[in-house]
Amino acid sequence: MKKSLARAFIFSLIAFFALNFLFYIIGYSVAGVLDLTLNPIASHPTHSIYLLVYPSKYLPWELLNNFINYSSLGFIYLGGFISLVIAAIVAGFIGGSIGKSFGGWALTIIISIALFIAIFTIDDFNLNYISFSTTLVEGIIITVIAGAVNALLFGALVIIIALITGRSK
Repeated sequence: MKKSLARAFIFSLIAFFALNFLFYIIGYSVAGVLDLTLNPIASHPTHSIYLLVYPSKYLPWELLNNFINYSSLGFIYLGGFISLVIAAIVAGFIGGSIGKSFGGWALTIIISIALFIAIFTIDDFNLNYISFSTTLVEGIIITVIAGAVNALLFGALVIIIALITGRSK
């Protein structure tokens, strides 16, 4: 398969979106409160975008801590962590070189941050998922910081995968 920055970006973005949505729906179904997810989508359509990118607003250790602390909804946070890991691995394999792989991963996180900023700006209902007392600017800052940390921490995984696959040729 041909390897490039665009392929690393597109495949990691698709994997990230699909896994986030899947884990979110399965997690709420297992907890028996799926209507808590579907009702906000009816009145706030931008919430469907939130379902695609929700882990990028958390720091990795927050996801794992929430997994441990929330018994019935913990699967959602574990799924968010797993989706970040799998999307990073996909970018590492598909990119070919270290630069292209990391660039594709960084674009995936940048798009996630941009989508968060867009849904915060359009509908402040989604801003309540960060904190009920957060202003728009604070929500954007929190999301950008968490996205940058995710890009760098999981970017290291992307670099390791790209390095390993590059040496195996």
